[in-house]
Amino acid sequence: MLEYFLTRKNTNMKLDPNLAQSIVDKMMKSVPYNINMMNEKGIIIASGDKSRIHTLHIGAVDTIQSGKTKPMIQSFGRYGQPGVNIPVQFNNETIGVIGITGDPQKVTPLASLLKISTELLISQINNTKVEGRRKESLNHFLYEWTNTENVLLNDELQLRAETLNIDLSINRYIVLIETNDLNDLQISPFDFSFKKTPGEYLLIVRNENDLKRYLNFSKEHHLMIGISNKMTNLKHALHQAQDTITVSKELQLEGFFYFKEIRFLNHILDSNLYSKKALSIFKSFLKTKSGLELLDTIDCYFKHNGNVTETSKALNVHRNTTNYRLNNISEYFGLDLKDLTDVLQLYVNFLYFKKYQYEHR
Repeated sequence: MLEYFLTRKNTNMKLDPNLAQSIVDKMMKSVPYNINMMNEKGIIIASGDKSRIHTLHIGAVDTIQSGKTKPMIQSFGRYGQPGVNIPVQFNNETIGVIGITGDPQKVTPLASLLKISTELLISQINNTKVEGRRKESLNHFLYEWTNTENVLLNDELQLRAETLNIDLSINRYIVLIETNDLNDLQISPFDFSFKKTPGEYLLIVRNENDLKRYLNFSKEHHLMIGISNKMTNLKHALHQAQDTITVSKELQLEGFFYFKEIRFLNHILDSNLYSKKALSIFKSFLKTKSGLELLDTIDCYFKHNGNVTETSKALNVHRNTTNYRLNNISEYFGLDLKDLTDVLQLYVNFLYFKKYQYEHR
């Protein structure tokens, strides 16, 4: 509500009538005098006496012209009653007048306090609005920055960057963190952040120490995070960070945070090398208990780099059981798991199957 206390037209700051009335109403609960607030033309825009709103206040006009506090001894009927009128100023400019009806000697101290509190409120609201506009401008720039292919060739973006004191030629990381709130994370003054989607924050990071700190924060809070390679093309970096999170979800990877860690897997999934027949076989495994056991065995086998002993330990089964299942898998797919090429075929198709599971979960 306070942000509407001030309105700006061209370069002139103006008092807002609605909130001015709200202030008058609240103040009059504490003082036994009528209070008026006038705009820069001396028109009453708020008053304890609603009948006087939109009328000219003679004393206010005099106060605006002089820029000084003016007591009123004489009554001017509906155009002004005895009391005191004090100018309300912003940046050394009179933008309105506060008037309190009554004995000038008694009401002047009250008017002075109201003037101070009103001007402080105006200054605070203005600072908030300026900061809000700055953040809005920065966020708009950050969005453009991360969605422009080659910022170094974009003169308009370069000019905006200069006004914000941002060097676009510095290599940076893009970090995506899936969360609704990052208030507990201290962002470095060298970095930038904004809410990309309702459940996702984007960070533009300059150095490795801060990057590690953001990563540790995400680990501690169990948040999905994707980190790009370091580059000036932040549009490309953004795709890398997004791909890191997507591939980690699709393949149910744990402990993979950097694009460089999933780059090969991402390339495979983008290459459409899978066999429809193999995908169909994997899908059939979902229908039986023995098929689910084979899927667990394949998953564990690849996680342990084809080591049968480690696979057996992870599955809590005898080594012979693991070999028996692997032989069944070989027969189903017509592949020899002792042949590296065949193992690669099975691995690639299993990756696509996991992606299929994620997309149809």
